[in-house]
Amino acid sequence: MAKAKDHIIAKAPTSFEDIKRFLNEKPYLTAKLHGKKYRFMYHIYSSPKYREQGKEFFKGVNVHYKEYANELSNKLGIPADYIQGMTYIFVRACVHYALFEDKEYLNLQLNAIRSSLKAYIKDKKEERK
Repeated sequence: MAKAKDHIIAKAPTSFEDIKRFLNEKPYLTAKLHGKKYRFMYHIYSSPKYREQGKEFFKGVNVHYKEYANELSNKLGIPADYIQGMTYIFVRACVHYALFEDKEYLNLQLNAIRSSLKAYIKDKKEERK
């Protein structure tokens, strides 16, 4: 999983304008590069036998997402808590797509992120007036 996380960070947006590229390419790359691993992990951690280990694993993932959000906040000029929330939605959409190749679910989630970003931009512009 460390490779998947490193890959996401390496391909992360470098500016606010770069977010569109990231949203358009990352889900498909994730499925191609990490889909088999995600399906295996889903199979293991959904088992009652390994549920507690899965919980522990994802506690660590949450720490990484917070660090990632703080790092991106500095690059993008967006609050870290906002980025962290969007990251959870985005990662969930990417993983779901990697597991099930459900484009409808993916597009609904990506559109929710896009709409949220548009609203965020609009609010920031109105604050500057």
